[in-house]
Amino acid sequence: MLAATYATARPATDWWALISFLAVGCVLEVSRTHNKAGGLKGSLGFILNLAVGLILGGFWGAIAAGAAKAIAEAYDRNPPLKFAFNVAERVLSVGLAFSVYHLLGGTNPPTFLMTHEIAGSVSLNHALFQILVFLTAAIVYFTVNSLAVNSAVALASGRPVLSTWRSNTIWVFGYDIAASMLSLVVAWVFVRTNHGDGLQRLSFLGVILPLLFARHIYGQLNRLKDLFGELDAAYEQLELNVREQLAMMVKAIEARDPYTSGHSRRVCGLSRAIAMDFGLTPEQVEEIENAALLHDVGKIHAEFAPLLSKEGKLTEEEWAVMKTHSAKSAELVSLFSRFQGYVVACVRHHHERWDGRGYPDGIAGEAIPLGARIITIADTVDAMTTNRPYRGALSVDVVLAELNKCKGGQFDANLIELAVNSVTVRRLIADPSLIPEYLPSPKIRDRATAARRKANPVRPTFAPFRRAANDPS
Repeated sequence: MLAATYATARPATDWWALISFLAVGCVLEVSRTHNKAGGLKGSLGFILNLAVGLILGGFWGAIAAGAAKAIAEAYDRNPPLKFAFNVAERVLSVGLAFSVYHLLGGTNPPTFLMTHEIAGSVSLNHALFQILVFLTAAIVYFTVNSLAVNSAVALASGRPVLSTWRSNTIWVFGYDIAASMLSLVVAWVFVRTNHGDGLQRLSFLGVILPLLFARHIYGQLNRLKDLFGELDAAYEQLELNVREQLAMMVKAIEARDPYTSGHSRRVCGLSRAIAMDFGLTPEQVEEIENAALLHDVGKIHAEFAPLLSKEGKLTEEEWAVMKTHSAKSAELVSLFSRFQGYVVACVRHHHERWDGRGYPDGIAGEAIPLGARIITIADTVDAMTTNRPYRGALSVDVVLAELNKCKGGQFDANLIELAVNSVTVRRLIADPSLIPEYLPSPKIRDRATAARRKANPVRPTFAPFRRAANDPS
């Protein structure tokens, strides 16, 4: 790489420039941040690497960058293999970047950074062209650098390279490209001070102060990302804790009535099958799944205990109490902020009827949330396919006939057409034991996604009717 770079462009050696850039580069490398994801370290040494490439060309830029990296690696007492890899990676990144820079017509240094007499004669278009060529070289530098480093991390951790690159680099890649413009400032300061005499030439070293300030901002970015990662981990744990608490509530309710043990789980599984056959998105299916799981949590209230354990039919007064459970369930579910909105609405209205004769609000037709209409069907199917004190479980033919009989009255006719013609739903009706025993796992998302969903809750709408697999028409 060094030989090829030396052959393409080798400006005359400026030992003062080389030593100056090497000194500042060492300071930046040694003071690099330690907060990037995946155990990587962040440095603003790239600003000096790109600046020395602009002033001295790719060959001496690679030499200076490699030497500064070697000193930093020795300072950290890294093992020989890591030492060699990191130094070679830095030499390769700078060398390739400025080979591309030279091939595209870049000059060392760019003419618009020269003294007033020279820079004044440069046209705006030519200056913009040189800046564009430099940015292309910067992109090459960061691409080679990030691919090499993340490939090594991926091999060591057993993770895919692309996944590692996205986690460690993509979030800061744009910042790095923008920050590379500071290299033009550094090169300009050096060129203007390098023509002075005596102590004036030392004023270039003052460029380290704004670079250290930029490194501080860079470090704050890393720490902020780490903080976001910790918050996302805490949010994930909170999601899991909420699901565990809800599962305990559901089991506590069903323990009161041996005839409905597993009822919420089965309704959840049936609702999921209908929603998926309906062509809803995974996010919409999840909302309906959660509502189905929680549709009866209001029965945990004490007034329902004797009604759930009663073997005979309920009196009118008892039935009036029982009909309040959907509203009470919605009240309990609304205590969880992540379920407010659509999930609560589905829970509240899962006993509404298509013809408006349901409860608690007597709404009808499409005013009933789609999820509630799906849960109504699943809830009724489970009631018919479960053994009761006064009758045994009904056969699949009887269940399907009852569903068809009540479509357009109790049920949404379109959903009934879908359910009775769905291979999956028919199989679950015929054998409820096929519904998984476990409760559905929460789909963990980061806080930003959760906040967007809370602000704009999912509102499933009617999807085009999907022909069932067994429909010959």
